[in-house]
Amino acid sequence: MITSSLPASSRRLDELRVAQLKDETCQKLTDYVLKGWPSKKEVDTLCAPYWQNRYEMSVLDGLLMRGCRIIIPKPHQAEVLNQTHEGHLGITKCRARARCSVYCPGISKVIEEKIKSCTACIQESSNRHQPLIPTSFPERPWEVLGLDLFKYKNSWYLLISDYYSRYPEIARLDRLTSAEIINHCKSIFSRHGIPDVVRSDNGSQFDPVKTVEFKDFAKSYGFTHISSSPKFSQSNGLIEAAVKTVKARIKKSRDPYLALMAYRATPLENGLSPSVLLMGRRINTTLPVATTQLQPYSVNKKVLEAKEERRIEGQKSNYDKHHGVRNLDELDPGQNVWITDRRVTGKVLQKTPYPRSYLVQSGRRVYRRNRNHLIPSPDFHPEPEPEDDSDVTRYQHSPADADPGCPPLMSSPHYPKTYPEKASSSAEASLIPMGPEVVGLPDLLRDLTFKLQRKGDVL
Repeated sequence: MITSSLPASSRRLDELRVAQLKDETCQKLTDYVLKGWPSKKEVDTLCAPYWQNRYEMSVLDGLLMRGCRIIIPKPHQAEVLNQTHEGHLGITKCRARARCSVYCPGISKVIEEKIKSCTACIQESSNRHQPLIPTSFPERPWEVLGLDLFKYKNSWYLLISDYYSRYPEIARLDRLTSAEIINHCKSIFSRHGIPDVVRSDNGSQFDPVKTVEFKDFAKSYGFTHISSSPKFSQSNGLIEAAVKTVKARIKKSRDPYLALMAYRATPLENGLSPSVLLMGRRINTTLPVATTQLQPYSVNKKVLEAKEERRIEGQKSNYDKHHGVRNLDELDPGQNVWITDRRVTGKVLQKTPYPRSYLVQSGRRVYRRNRNHLIPSPDFHPEPEPEDDSDVTRYQHSPADADPGCPPLMSSPHYPKTYPEKASSSAEASLIPMGPEVVGLPDLLRDLTFKLQRKGDVL
C-alpha cells in the first residue's frame, strides 16, 4: 500500500482521514474523483485550484491523494506547514520534504513566505553578495584619495593612496586624534596639492557625531569627504588593498623606506609605476638605471584609461562570478528589518544619498547601514536596546554606526590611553541617541546631502 510508505504514523493518518471527512472541499474532491470530474466551468469554486491536477488525484485506503502525497484539509494546513519547517531548513529543502508526502494548492509559495517570515531563520541568515559597483578611474592624478589607519608593531599609521596612481603616502601617528590626522594630511597636501575627494571609513576621527574637526578641515580646504557605509569596508576597497600591500612590504623589509620606494617605482598592471602616474617621472632607486630613464615622462592618457577600464571591468566580472551575486530588493521607509551585525530589529527611516545605504531606527537609536546588513523582517518585535555601549566609549577606527552627516547629538567619547587591535572591518559601531519620537529627524538627514563623486559611487 502507498499509504504504508508515507512518513507518518498510523495515528496521524487516521487523524487526516477524519479531517478530510469533515472538510467540505475534500468531500467534494472525493466525489469528483470517484464519480468523475465535470467540465471546468461546472467545477465548484472550492475545488477549482485542484483542477489542473485532477488526473493525479485518487482515493487510497480512505485518504484523498495527489499521486503519493496526502491532500491536507485547510484546517490542518498551518500545522503541516510548521512541520515541514521543523529544523529550520531552507526553502528548497522544505519544498522537497513537502513533495515527499503532502499537498495543498500553492504550497511551494506558502513555504517560501513561511521561511522568509521565520524569525529564527532571519536572525541566522545573511544576504547574498550584491553586484560590485566599481569606482571609475579618475580623470587626473591626486583627484580622489583613499584614507585609512593601520597598526604595525604597536604603532598606528596614516595611509593615503591616490586612486589614479595608487601612490601611497604614510605617516606615523603619535596620537589617534582628528587633529593629529589632519596635521599629517596638511603636510601631504602641501607636497601634492589638495584633492577633490577624500574617501574614508566611518572611524571615530572622521565622524562628525564625535568630532567636527575633520568636517571643518574638509570645508576649509575645499574637498569633499565621502565615508563608506559602517562595517562595509569593501566600499573603500582600493585603500583597504593598499593597507595590505604596504603592511606586507614593511613586514618583509629591514628598511621600510626602501620598501616603499621600490613599490612606488614598480610598474602596475597598466605598465606604469605610481611615481610616473603621479609625478610624470621615474624615481631613482638603488636599482641601476640609465639617466635617460629618469627624464620627465608623458603619459598617454587614452591608452592608460583604456587599460584601467579593462582592469576595472575584469575585477567586477571576477567578483560577481566568484560571489554569485544578485541584486537585493530596495527597502521602503517604514519597512521592518533585521540588522544582522547588531542582531536587533529596526525600521527603515530613509535611503541615504549613498548607494545601497539606509538609515534604520532601532529603539531610540538610529544606525546607518548598507543593504547587505539589512534583512526584511515581516514580523516586527522591537528589541531592547543594548546595555553595553562600550563601542561608543572606546576607540573604534572601523566604520561606525552613526551617519556621517548627522549633527553632534552627543558629546565626544573619551578615548582610553591604550587602543585595541583594529578589527578588519567588523568592530562594533557607535550609537546615535534619539528622542522617543525621533525628534529632529529632518536635521539628522539634512547634512547627508553632499556632492557624490562625479564618476564613481560608494557602495
